[in-house]
Amino acid sequence: MAERKSAMRLERTRTEGFFNSGTYHFWIFSILLLFVVILPVQIFSITADLSANYNFGDNLFSIYNEDISYSSFLLSAELSYKAEGFEFLASLNAANDRLYNDSFSDSYYGGFYFSMGSSGISVDLGNANVTFGKMHLSDEVESPYSLFISSMDLPRNTINFSFEDDNFLYTTRWIELTNLLDSSTTTDLRKKYRGMNYKVYATKFGNFRFGYQEADIYVGKTFDLEYFANPIPGFFIQYVNDNGRPYPEGLGEANYVAGFFLDYSDNGKYAYAQILIDDINANRFLHPESYQNPDKIAWSLGGRVNTPFGILALYNAGATKYTFQPSAEGGNQQFYGYTYYSDFLYKQTDGNDMILPLELLYTGYKYGENNVAFRLEYESTAPKGLFATVEYVVLGERSPINAWNGDTTYISGTHLLDDSVLEHRLIGNLTYTLTLPLNLSFNISTDIGYIWNKSVLTQADDYVKKPFLKPQLGNDVPYFSLTTGLNFSFSF
Repeated sequence: MAERKSAMRLERTRTEGFFNSGTYHFWIFSILLLFVVILPVQIFSITADLSANYNFGDNLFSIYNEDISYSSFLLSAELSYKAEGFEFLASLNAANDRLYNDSFSDSYYGGFYFSMGSSGISVDLGNANVTFGKMHLSDEVESPYSLFISSMDLPRNTINFSFEDDNFLYTTRWIELTNLLDSSTTTDLRKKYRGMNYKVYATKFGNFRFGYQEADIYVGKTFDLEYFANPIPGFFIQYVNDNGRPYPEGLGEANYVAGFFLDYSDNGKYAYAQILIDDINANRFLHPESYQNPDKIAWSLGGRVNTPFGILALYNAGATKYTFQPSAEGGNQQFYGYTYYSDFLYKQTDGNDMILPLELLYTGYKYGENNVAFRLEYESTAPKGLFATVEYVVLGERSPINAWNGDTTYISGTHLLDDSVLEHRLIGNLTYTLTLPLNLSFNISTDIGYIWNKSVLTQADDYVKKPFLKPQLGNDVPYFSLTTGLNFSFSF
């Protein structure tokens, strides 16, 4: 140790000679540069993933829109690091599918535009965890049909705090829904700024978990500290603040949805059931002779099991008509829907409207209201890398932004798929991933299916004038896509 200290003093003396030579700023800059570039590599390892995928054929947008590009590339770059108590992730994508209006795409980037993947920081604090960034964090249940948080990968500005021990689990999560760049002073602030808070309270016993989930959607601002930090359920936060103790406080109106889940897991099995209640008809019990407002309920159940031949999974979900819509007893609240945005049409470069697929709009269950879905999955153990799915979905009239769809008010009673025409989707997927030398992997994936009575955009004849989707008899189309890709992963 003494020899090391002497060497350090000698090195410091030599260095001071350089500082006195008039190149002080140069050497300070050089040392800082070496510290930034070299030291992180020596202290920890960063994993980088680069991928390029080529798609030919249909995609999610082509289900809703005409004249969609049938040939496109997707390039992705991701940096990640995970150590004890700390994790970061940075992800960026570039695509040339022309699905979004980007004024710099052709002039600067050869027809490509950039989009964010999940990017953020996660810090473990023993039994607690704090995660923040532009990320997509999942629902508590492991399902492609999760109800409270969409199973689609949709990064949004997020702050998440969770605590879990052997007996209890608690999560509170803020998600920024809408923060529109709109300089107009006439735009309603309730449309420009929208946020939500998601909470989970669960108890654990053996291999089971039983929990309560809720989400509160508020408008006029993107973040509310009390909904995030106060562990009291959001129903009571709104109730107390609206009535005033002694003065009314907070945001006023909020959309409150709640539900429960039960799941079971061990080394070879996972099963769950989940329910979400947007509204329930209490009059059937309290005043059966009076009007009967609709039950707005969604359900999801399923699971997976390991077999000698691979992993087999089966899922079912659905939601009654009007669930997730921006509706209330006072009529159409317009901005309070369980969606990331309060619109699903946007302009393209040519001035035409593009429909944002509803699966990319719903904050919760990806198919939204008035549907039933079934999904079968299989992952092979021999050969490894083979994955197959078959999905069948039945959909009726639906609109995530216009309460009561094309009607001025709801149809009395609870309704599910009782429209005169229904859309049917049957689509299968087969994916194979081949691991190659030199940290490379190759994947090929194909989707084949058919859509009967595909829904079309329909203008509502009400005072809101917001559109809805309506199945059209005889509008039958095949569905086909082929994707190939190459991935390179390395650490340094």
